[in-house]
Amino acid sequence: MKVVLIAGGSGSRAKPFSQYTPKPMFSLDGRPIIDHIIRYVAKFPEVESFIIVCEFDDHGKQIINYFEGKEKIIGKKIVFVEDKKNGTGGAIMNAEAEIGRDESFIVWFAVNICALDVSSLIKQFNFLVDSQKKHGKGFIGMVVTRDYRREETGRIVCDPNETNRIVEFTEKPFAKLDLPETLGIYIFDSTLFSYVHEHTSGSQIGSSIDLSFDILAKLPPLGFGLYSYPISKNVDWIDVESPVYAERNKELVKKVLTQMEIKEKQQI
Repeated sequence: MKVVLIAGGSGSRAKPFSQYTPKPMFSLDGRPIIDHIIRYVAKFPEVESFIIVCEFDDHGKQIINYFEGKEKIIGKKIVFVEDKKNGTGGAIMNAEAEIGRDESFIVWFAVNICALDVSSLIKQFNFLVDSQKKHGKGFIGMVVTRDYRREETGRIVCDPNETNRIVEFTEKPFAKLDLPETLGIYIFDSTLFSYVHEHTSGSQIGSSIDLSFDILAKLPPLGFGLYSYPISKNVDWIDVESPVYAERNKELVKKVLTQMEIKEKQQI
């Protein structure tokens, strides 16, 4: 299966750092974020190749130049598709020719790191594809989510019978989310391309189309199969939005990278 890495975008949340370096090239433990992702995902045998969608100007070329000559080291083919600045959905559509109209594929936003069990994700996806086809239903794919999140501050419980008296204090607990949170990782079948071409004008695809607002949010009411893939409570995730954010959450970054390293070794 091919993995599409979304590595373009303006990086507005990460300025001024992103004015000089694309967000996926921010350094974590001496290597770019996108390098951590690719080397991790490449260890899974189901992964065939990578398609990196990035800008082809001087800014985006940092990514292209970094991976030049690294295919043998990584062990999987890497191709590049130009990010035409037409939104997150547009970035996927730009990669359609490289993906293939009848192929399923993973989409991974290249600032999110997580020790995702890619083999398990693909296995569950294939099961759902077969099940949906048997029942003649349209299928699109799965969204990787989490149901729990470690809070950034402590939480308390007060005695209901005595004003403001704390009876329980927990530092940065795991909290059950009211609604599952999406993690910037997806797996789709080729129905996604058919849907976009049928429901979106060519001019919109060429100008700007957002994956969440313009595509995914509209699918459930139309009856398309879109499913959640929740990660385990024991698997951590982080969106590395800036070097400052990474430094502020360095313990979590270290934990996620350690989890990825352990999972990598299990694939060898």
